[in-house]
Amino acid sequence: MKKLNLYFIIVCLCGLWIYACSSSDELEDNCTDDGCPEFVSMMEELDAELITYNTSAEVVPIVSTKTKDDFVYSLNRCITHLYQNVPLEKQIPRELIIAQAAIETGWGKSRFANEGNNLFGIRTFNKDDEWLLPITWDQNKWIGWGVKVFKTKCDSVAYYIRMINEVYAYAEFREVRAKILEYGEIPDGLDLAPTLTKYASRSNYTELVAILIKKNIRGVYEL
Repeated sequence: MKKLNLYFIIVCLCGLWIYACSSSDELEDNCTDDGCPEFVSMMEELDAELITYNTSAEVVPIVSTKTKDDFVYSLNRCITHLYQNVPLEKQIPRELIIAQAAIETGWGKSRFANEGNNLFGIRTFNKDDEWLLPITWDQNKWIGWGVKVFKTKCDSVAYYIRMINEVYAYAEFREVRAKILEYGEIPDGLDLAPTLTKYASRSNYTELVAILIKKNIRGVYEL
C-alpha cells in the first residue's frame, strides 16, 4: 500500500510539471504587440486606476488630429499638463512619446486615434471594457483582446506613461533612464528608444522610432 501511495504521488507530480511546461509554452505563443499575458493582471490594475497622473483641476488639453502640426503641438501640451504630477525620474522624453504616437496613429489619422482616443495601440484584455478591433474584423466578436477606448486622447497618454513606468516588460527602459539620471543628465528619446523592443512585434520598431525622432521631430518642432 505504501508503495502504491508513493507511486501515485510521483505520477501526480509529473503531471503537474508537464502542465506547467505546456502552460509556459502557451504564454509565449499568445504574446501580442503589448507584451505577453503574464502582465495582463498589471494592465487590469492600471485600468482600475485610470485617473493616474491626471489629478490637476485644470481642464485637460484636447489633442487635435486636424493636421500634423496640430497633432504634435497639442500632444505636447497634454504632456506638459500631465507632467505637473509626474516626478522627473518617471518622465518619458516628449520626443519619444510623440514619435510612438505618430507611428501608432499615422500622425493622429488612424481610426483608433479618432474613434477610440487611443494614441498608442494600447490593448485591453477585459471584455467589459469599451474596445475596438481593426475595421475589417467582426466588431461584436471578442477575441481575447481589443484596442482600448479612452475618454480623451490625453487619458491615453496618461495611461501610456504609467504603463511604461510600471509594467515589467519595460524594466530595461526604466533601468537605462535611471542610470542616465544618476550621471546628472536628462535622457532623450534616442537614449531610450532601443529599450522598447517589447512594445511592438515588428523587429525594426525601435529603429523606426529613432529615425522618426531624428528626421521628423528634432529640428522641426520645438517641444
